Amino acid sequence: DIFEVDAGNSGTFDILFSIRGGTLLDILIDENIFGLVIDIDAPDEGKLVLDLPRKYIDAEKQNGKDEVFIILVEKQNGDLVETTYQETISNSDIRTITINFEEGDSQIQIIGTYVIPEFGTIVMIILTIGIMASILFTKNKFQIKI
Repeated sequence: DIFEVDAGNSGTFDILFSIRGGTLLDILIDENIFGLVIDIDAPDEGKLVLDLPRKYIDAEKQNGKDEVFIILVEKQNGDLVETTYQETISNSDIRTITINFEEGDSQIQIIGTYVIPEFGTIVMIILTIGIMASILFTKNKFQIKI
């Protein structure tokens, strides 16, 4: 199946998924954790397979090599527990991961190194002001006469 994720000002993007032992209810972007929050209904133990598009979410080291995602699962008692995942496909476009869950689990968080929208409006305004200030200071320091 395909789930359409709302990426705010960046529009939407699709995530291919399959789930056994439960139902996928929602996928939200959480910019604070650089990841996705996936709500599930898990009446039984099962697994969730996701094709994560690198353009929208990924986990990379500074040298561009793949880093592991941090996966947290919310248990019945409300505790968030870190779990492992299996990565079956990794190419320039997607990373396919499989996450196992248990009966009663309600949420899965996938934390990477970036998620779209990566920059909010305020950050973009601050960045623009910083660039303009740099240009002005440079212009005044190195006067170019024509």
